[in-house]
Amino acid sequence: DKPFVAGYSASKEDAKALEQLLGNNVNVLAWAARMASYYAVERAGFGKPAAAATAAPAAKAAAKPADDDDDDVDLFGEETEEDKKALEDKKAKDAEKAKTKKVVIAKSSILMDIKVWDDTIDLIALGEKIRSNERDGLLWGDHKLVPVAFGVKKLQQLLVIEDDKVSSDDIEDIIMQYEEEVQSMDIVAWNKI
Repeated sequence: DKPFVAGYSASKEDAKALEQLLGNNVNVLAWAARMASYYAVERAGFGKPAAAATAAPAAKAAAKPADDDDDDVDLFGEETEEDKKALEDKKAKDAEKAKTKKVVIAKSSILMDIKVWDDTIDLIALGEKIRSNERDGLLWGDHKLVPVAFGVKKLQQLLVIEDDKVSSDDIEDIIMQYEEEVQSMDIVAWNKI
């Protein structure tokens, strides 16, 4: 029960017993420490030929019957009928999901500043002219007049577009066609809906 000769800690008696058993030879002490590191089962296998030691597990594996060939994985083999059927079933299931899935139309909300050449241009009339341009995928929203400086105002226009049908170039073409009145246009905010 006790880990040492005299009790639970090493003592002079332990050193004397070690010297009597193994002597003072450092090589013998190192050998004893290495041998003690092996389990008894491992020490029992010492001296047996290496071929016999590796042949025994291989013989056990060969003796085991191959009941189920489905356990074998052929990483580079041909596609089996089961694989083909599973792939076709998956494609059919995905196609069915795609049919029932609601189509999402990508839209954007855009806030634009439209600046005119001078303060003599009627911004309300200009806004009406711009909003009179109709196009599939373009919905004009509210507008307001925003002061810039020294009594000059700019037209701020809100609009919603369907991304697949209307581009920013299309919007620019619609607004800049009134080049005698419109000096420039800037996109203040562009948010995906």
